[in-house]
Formats: sequence, structure tokens, C-alpha cells
Amino acid sequence: MSQYVLLNSLTLASVYLWLWWHRHIFEDIFTEARGLALQANEGKTVVYSVRNFDWVPLGVPRRKRPLASVVLDEGVKENIVNDARDFLARRQWYVDRGIPYRRGYLLYGPPGSGKSSFIQALAGELDYSVAMINLSEIGVTDDKLAFLLTKLPERSIVLLEDADSAFVNRKRRDADGYSGGTVTFSGLLNALDGLSAGEERIAFLTTNHIELLDPALIRPGRVDMMVRIGEATRYQAAQMWDRFYGDVDQDGVNRERFLVRLDELGLFREAIEGVAPVRTSTAAIQGLFLFNKNDMEGAINMAEGLIPQKLEPEP
Repeated sequence: MSQYVLLNSLTLASVYLWLWWHRHIFEDIFTEARGLALQANEGKTVVYSVRNFDWVPLGVPRRKRPLASVVLDEGVKENIVNDARDFLARRQWYVDRGIPYRRGYLLYGPPGSGKSSFIQALAGELDYSVAMINLSEIGVTDDKLAFLLTKLPERSIVLLEDADSAFVNRKRRDADGYSGGTVTFSGLLNALDGLSAGEERIAFLTTNHIELLDPALIRPGRVDMMVRIGEATRYQAAQMWDRFYGDVDQDGVNRERFLVRLDELGLFREAIEGVAPVRTSTAAIQGLFLFNKNDMEGAINMAEGLIPQKLEPEP
């Protein structure tokens, strides 16, 4: 029996010794596995969502969206991209001055204006992934939000959607007691720049209702850059036309006809004496062009459909 135990001990000792002398093999295996994973996602953007207290990929990685495919008003896109690139190049600058290495952006404006699309395109441009949290989702609590922001996936932009939901939770409740979300105002502020806030982070907040936001949110350190992504402008309509029909409308004659038609419909008119103008979104223009992929004349003739419809409640 003692010989059997001795033999087993020698065998285990030999295994441990072999593992010790060849420990670099495991490092090589993990390095190779990481390299293969990165290679599989090359040219793609990974979008993470929240499951319990962890980040998990939301479906398969998506093909990177070209930055040029998102048409914002003149200069808006370039300003944000340049600011983000400057931030990423200044890590040591922040460290030397003892400043938390974080950058926060707030994009606000009506639905369909391209806020989320731009963030996805920016992530692709920077070769980052997107870690997405909807603040109005039931189950996203203060402690959960703080924990998730301290363990973001590597090289990720964190996207906090519906930032106004935390302010709704702060100010009012519905008749049934539900307040829209479970993240509180103070919880959101602490997650952005409190003691539990992580470092090396780019965060984007989006909202359709900036009027619900508290000024405390937009101080530097929480939101460093605030940008309105608004209704479609003449510049955006022209750029989108060229992306869809530029190969066949090379002289731009039909583009000008389209823009004149939008002018006639008053879609670029500014507010007059407090009366809100009729405006449209880039999403609506894209929808019009997709419906008339090979028909410029059809897009011009159907331009009236860009006027937002007022839906009457059923009797």
C-alpha cells in the first residue's frame, strides 16, 4: 500500500514539475485564443447588453458602420470625433494632473435624428465596442449600474440610453407607483463620477427630452460635451440624396429639385413668433429613399409624406 502511495506521489510530483517547466504553454494558448477572437471580430463592432450583473454580446458582432453613412448637420460629427480622438491620445496628460480619465457626452434631440447610429459608427471608427444600458429598463438599479460601469468590456464605449428616465424617477410617479425605471437621479450621478465610478471610460448619454434633465448632470466630469442632434436640415437632406442617388444624379439637378420641394413644404423653415415649424427627421428621409431606391422622380413626388402625421385617437 505504501509503495502505491509513493508511486502516486511521484507521479503527481512529475506532473506538477512538468506543468511548472512548461507554464508558458498556457500563456501562449490564452494569447493565441485572444488573437483568434480579435481576428474573428476584425471589421466588426461588438455590442454588449446587460444580463444580470454581467456584460454579454448582443447577438453576433455587427459589421462596422462607416462614419460617412451617418449624416449629421455640418461640422457636428467632426467635432465629436476630434474630441474623442484627442481624449484617447491624452491618457498620460490626465494621469500627470491627477484628473480622472473619463469623458462624457450627451446627445439630445428628437427620435430618428441619428444619435444611436452615430455612436455605433464612432465605435467602429475608433475600433471600440459598445456597452449599452437602457436606464428605463426595470431591474437596472443604482448598485447594478455602478457595478457594471466598473467592469466594462475592454475598449468599449458605454451608452446610457434614456438618461431622462432617472429624472422622471426623481420627480414623479405614475398612478400605479411605477416611476419609469429603477435608477435614481443620485445613483446616475454617482455612477458617472462618484467614488464607484470607473476610469478609462468614454460614456454617451442620450435623451429625447432634455427639458427633464437636471443641470447637475451636465457639469464637467459628468457631461463634458453636450450636442443637439436635431431635425433634418437642408445640408443633411442634400448629403443623403447624394449618398443614395449621386451615382445617377451626377450634375445634381434632381437633388436641387428635391430640396426646392422640401422648401415648398416648409420643412426647413425656422420658428416664427413662437410657432413651432413643421420639420422632419433624417430617419424619415432615409425611409423615403429606401422606398424609392431606383426612382428619383418617385422620391420627389412623395416628398409630402415627410410631413409628420398627427394621429387622432380612436373614438
